[in-house]
Amino acid sequence: MTVIESRASWGARRPRSTSYLASARGVKAHYTGGHVDPATLTDHDACRVAVRGIQRGHMNGNGWSDIGYSMVVCGHDRAMIGRGPHVLPAANGAGLNSGHYAILVLVGSSGVTQITPAMKKAFHGARDYLRERGSAGPEVKGHRDGYATDCPGPSVYAWVKAGAPLPADPPKPQPPDPAAPPEEDEEMPEIVSLGLEDEVVVPPGVDYQPWWTAEWKDTAGWHPPGGQSIAPNTDVWADVVAHVSLRGFTPGDLVRLGLTRHQADGTLVDVAWPNGRLWTVRADLDGRVEHDLAGHFKLSSANRARVSVRHAAAGEVVLETASAFKGILHRYA
Repeated sequence: MTVIESRASWGARRPRSTSYLASARGVKAHYTGGHVDPATLTDHDACRVAVRGIQRGHMNGNGWSDIGYSMVVCGHDRAMIGRGPHVLPAANGAGLNSGHYAILVLVGSSGVTQITPAMKKAFHGARDYLRERGSAGPEVKGHRDGYATDCPGPSVYAWVKAGAPLPADPPKPQPPDPAAPPEEDEEMPEIVSLGLEDEVVVPPGVDYQPWWTAEWKDTAGWHPPGGQSIAPNTDVWADVVAHVSLRGFTPGDLVRLGLTRHQADGTLVDVAWPNGRLWTVRADLDGRVEHDLAGHFKLSSANRARVSVRHAAAGEVVLETASAFKGILHRYA
């Protein structure tokens, strides 16, 4: 089943403004028209990085209020919310945006060029989401239908013209042979996505751990109630990837970001042990900081993973986005 991923989950910037859309005749398919990193087929965080880049291009380059698409789908059967339901898109062309929502398939003219079965499923998941939440009608068209463009590219458009069929389900696995020797139990990855729903003020001069106010998926129960940490109830190695965006700096201000381990009472243990590091970045010309962090953690119920932000800005600094994603590697003795 397609996972619908919130804006905070992929690290979206806040829109400058929004225009209401009551309903639409359906959806139009799009592609990037440029290079799509093949890593997006195997690493979902690369998909999030790509979508943030598209949003920056639309807002900073095109001068739009937000990313132009209603939804973005990728090869992990995930649909990331762009402008979302009941918001006018900007990608269909002048005079055409009120007719259809815009769904970007994360393929381009080089790198990833072919729509995959998982992308097709995610497109249907995004379409269903827009029908349920945004009063989208049944039409499925390509960007080029009514606008002079190559978008959505040959692979996606051929699929759209064929009626956008769902891919056939793979054959069901057969039950194990009771006479066969047992296979070795393998630790499977678990994913936790945490995010920040509301902006918060980050005080200067002290380490600060964002208050995770939203949980989209926490199958292992690793987000303590009312807590700020990723805290397993067992001993594991884990990869942790986080994204933060802040505003309110003077251009060029230094900001220190880190992935840290803390005890349950909040006492600092160390910085992303055993290969920890701190990132020191400068605010851009708009007084903003957007950064991705990644670390390899040895976690337990006593040592919890957190994101720390430290700055010395003179004015008020606001944390706009904070999101973290965790994958277990294996248990340790």
